[in-house]
Amino acid sequence: MTDHLVIETARPAERTEAFRLAFQHLARGEQVGRIKTALELVRRGDLDPTGIWIARRQRHVIGSMIAVLSAGASGLVWPPQVVLELADRPEIEDRLAREAIRWLQGRGAKLGQAMLSPPDMHLSPPLLRNGFDHVTTLCYLRLEIDGTLTSPATALSLRPYADDPETFHETLLRTYQATDDCPELTGIRDIDEIIEGHRSQGQHDPSAWLLACHEGEPIGVLMLTWMPDWDSWDVAYVGVTADHRRRGFGRQLMQHAIAEVQRRQGRLLTLSVDRRNRPAWELYRSLGFEQFDEREVLLNLWTRSCAPAPEAGR
Repeated sequence: MTDHLVIETARPAERTEAFRLAFQHLARGEQVGRIKTALELVRRGDLDPTGIWIARRQRHVIGSMIAVLSAGASGLVWPPQVVLELADRPEIEDRLAREAIRWLQGRGAKLGQAMLSPPDMHLSPPLLRNGFDHVTTLCYLRLEIDGTLTSPATALSLRPYADDPETFHETLLRTYQATDDCPELTGIRDIDEIIEGHRSQGQHDPSAWLLACHEGEPIGVLMLTWMPDWDSWDVAYVGVTADHRRRGFGRQLMQHAIAEVQRRQGRLLTLSVDRRNRPAWELYRSLGFEQFDEREVLLNLWTRSCAPAPEAGR
């Protein structure tokens, strides 16, 4: 059944059909909107068309898969989709997945991830057959910020990233030790790749990256990012080193994040948290954050860095 099957990057004239297959599980109206958005991303240069993979047989596109190389040595994938009626559908799905994975690895990606809404988890089997694991649920929370400026009581001093990038990097790595937040990523990427990944998110403002110190000792970091599409500030990362946890410093950092967004006249603060990270989850809820979305996280880890003990990687 796979005779004359070709797996390759979609030709320009095939992109619409590739996206139609990728979203074939959606209702017609939503499908049209997603195709239009995807084509616009290609047009603007925000989606590399060489990552749009198709399966072709006898000049007909019968399957597709989308892979995106992201900053920070990572890749984002959308599960392969194949014409439903085909008897050899699983084999074609697997070939698409393997080709997309090879493409990402060949461009330096050290990990692949898929972020699926719970209703879309029925699309995951081809990824699970090809090295991906369903590791957790990522919960998205938000807090509406009022305009009243607050000055939280804190025992911390906060310094901008630019004052001491090296200490910021070292402290960031130490916050990953014994973490409950996606521990599978430990040791996958080096610090330069981690920083590159964070810088690429939203509209980067280095003055919103802060090193937290207690009695002169670095104990944590706070990284805020402006997200124009959401009209919100996002806690891209907040972490406290393992030997300073359970002393209220995480709460103080989050209270500072809220005050910083107020100072910048923001009206919404968002973040994401691994559902397994109960201490963080309980902290955010106690501060008034409410969940508004969630994604199932599938990971495929392809290499580990040569870095020693400090954990490397969100």
